[in-house]
Amino acid sequence: MASRRGSSTWQGSARGDPIWDLWPDAAMTGPWETVDAGSLGGVTPGGAPRSAKGSPMAARLVRWLRRHRGRVALVGLTGAAAVLLAIVALRPTATPSTPPPAGQPSFTYETSWTFPELTRALGSGEVVAISVAAPDSALMGPGGTESAAGLLVAKTTNGSLVPVRAGVPTDQAIDALRALGYDRLLTREALDAQAGTPADGSAPNAYLALGLTLLVTGLFVVIMMRLYRPRSAEDGSRWRSVGGGRREDGAEGYRPKVRLADVAGVDEAKLELTETIEFLRAPARFAAVGAKPVRGVLLYGPPGTGKTMLAKAVAAEASVPFFAASGSDFVEKFVGVGASRIRSLFRSARKAGKGVVFIDEIDAIAKRRGGLNSHDEREQTLNQLLVELDGFGPNENVVVIGATNRLDVLDAALLRPGRFGRKVHVPLPDKEDRLEILTVHADGKPLAGTVDLAAVARKTYGFSGAMLADLLNEAAILCARDDRAEIGPDDVQRGWLKVAVGSSRVRSMDERERSIIAAHEAGHAVCGLLVGERRRVEEISLYQHGDALGITVSSSEDNDLPAESDLRARLVALMGGRVAEELLFSEVTGGASNDFEQATSLATTMVSRLGMGRDPEDRERGATGRGVLSAFVVGDGHEGREALPTDVGAAQARASRAILDEAYARARELLLERMDLLGAVAAYLYEQERMTGDDLEAIHAGALGPADPYGWRHVSAKPRAWEDIGPLFTTTPKIELVAPAGPALPVLDRRRPGRSNRLRRAIPRPVHRILREIVRRIEVEGPAPTDGEDTAPST
Repeated sequence: MASRRGSSTWQGSARGDPIWDLWPDAAMTGPWETVDAGSLGGVTPGGAPRSAKGSPMAARLVRWLRRHRGRVALVGLTGAAAVLLAIVALRPTATPSTPPPAGQPSFTYETSWTFPELTRALGSGEVVAISVAAPDSALMGPGGTESAAGLLVAKTTNGSLVPVRAGVPTDQAIDALRALGYDRLLTREALDAQAGTPADGSAPNAYLALGLTLLVTGLFVVIMMRLYRPRSAEDGSRWRSVGGGRREDGAEGYRPKVRLADVAGVDEAKLELTETIEFLRAPARFAAVGAKPVRGVLLYGPPGTGKTMLAKAVAAEASVPFFAASGSDFVEKFVGVGASRIRSLFRSARKAGKGVVFIDEIDAIAKRRGGLNSHDEREQTLNQLLVELDGFGPNENVVVIGATNRLDVLDAALLRPGRFGRKVHVPLPDKEDRLEILTVHADGKPLAGTVDLAAVARKTYGFSGAMLADLLNEAAILCARDDRAEIGPDDVQRGWLKVAVGSSRVRSMDERERSIIAAHEAGHAVCGLLVGERRRVEEISLYQHGDALGITVSSSEDNDLPAESDLRARLVALMGGRVAEELLFSEVTGGASNDFEQATSLATTMVSRLGMGRDPEDRERGATGRGVLSAFVVGDGHEGREALPTDVGAAQARASRAILDEAYARARELLLERMDLLGAVAAYLYEQERMTGDDLEAIHAGALGPADPYGWRHVSAKPRAWEDIGPLFTTTPKIELVAPAGPALPVLDRRRPGRSNRLRRAIPRPVHRILREIVRRIEVEGPAPTDGEDTAPST
């Protein structure tokens, strides 16, 4: 095949390929090297015979890989064949000691040139390429100045190779040729020699490329093994241990140090677990009388009540290993993995002979089957758990304890006798239990003598054991922050406030906001003080807590059975903030949005769940005096609301609105009557920015007061003149907290549409309401006295 740079014939090259493009990587690197690429074939120049397995395309690919060695390591990512090809092509080879086989050209150096002779040949066009070959000491002769990088070799137009004795190092000779403008004739070997790469084919970057290829291939294999790990249930257990990243002793069991004496406030639950402890200590005593011990115990209750501590205490008191896991540890995307972990957990417990298996948040795997959120992995895990609960032998003294705060969502098969047949309720602590819990957590903390834990227990109704522990811990942190030796009452108060409503933040506010917020919180506090027989105001503050710009926090006595008057008093206290803004300023703000949300929710609960509402438009009072609403009560949320008749839903809305209106009117009445107390509390709060329940009671008793009771309302808040507030009292109707039920009104006969019913339909509804109220007042109070009759003074 003819070439524009010379003439020769090469097998394995495509038509039109320049010979010199294939020459430098093979012939010009020194002795001819045969690359054995298996099925890729060999490369033979000069019409030599090819291997039977040779392939022109494979030969070109091998030559390309050799040309780009050092940049071909990432080729291994495309497949196993390319990885092997890259390793073969990049393998360094030694110079063969035997003569080249037949069919390969034997290159001989017939003469040599000096550097000036080379430049003359270049000028005449006789030289077509310049490369570097391995140095030949015989040709260089004594005193040769060529460097170890190789010997400069020129290729002529007739195909001869002529060594060049430049008399200077090879890299300097190449610099001179590049300066003369012969860059296009320099081969890659010449450029590598100028850069300092040896010309014998054993370049360090070949070893580097080989190492990088092996490293990338190894990483690729590891990633694929991690990605496509075995999906079977048995193999899955060998990949990850039970617990999914939990501590190692969870799968082998460990000995907890928590005792029953360390768990305070749950005496009934501890009593229920006593027989479980006795079974683990002396199982023979139960077997002697034919008793089957309870092997499954389910602890349920609100969060933070001590369910996990109780389970640890059972294992500690019985001196058996404790195997802990969480329900989420068994939830995986691969079907069968959760069931495998269940088997592994119970296998470890059986191997120990005795033990307590504790599964926290068991509702994660034991939800009721067949729902919308059910899937095969969860159901298979639950089925395996049920099988393990039934599979204990007579000599396997293992107790399973589960904990959840969602007993209502558990599957019925899990709760039947023989599995989790013993259900122990762990409720929120009462006042005595809270005092006991506070005493336990106060041990080791330097409390001042003035700290009253009984008072703290009284005002923490609704707190769990974890919240009480956090309360004292926050108090200790505040004490350490101020670098004091004892925890004082103020530290405990601030710790209680932080746990109840969150951290406080002092923000900058202008005089308008300061005045309005002080009046708003004073309205809550005064209404809560005047109507809250079972509630006590504990803290009033202008500091921001969460999204609230100011707070008024009240505590309640233990009252699990609230009366209607208690709930209505709570509504009055909620309405006091907006009413105070309305009375003291000419316009109201949006600060009462959260108050209205809470009030609406409470009023709706009173009507729809507690049966405490009455439709003001319902004339049929019924046996309970509440009309049709007394017979329609729905549960939590919106369950059952869809089944209610339309008129009943509208009646519930009207009843809720009536309750809210009464609470608002009552709050306005109270604040108008005690305007002096409202102004004093607001002024004191404006000056101090924070006050306690004791300060509020002192102001109410006259023992404490503000420095300026009238100048706290800033003009930018648009305050109402004090003399204009009084006339509002005369226009506000007095409404009792709980309106007394009057006598039933006569019911019209709706079966016979007579003249009365036709007249009733003709009268507009507002007018009809007014007439009905007039009739009711006449029946209750009697007719108005005529002129000349004696009238008793009204009280």
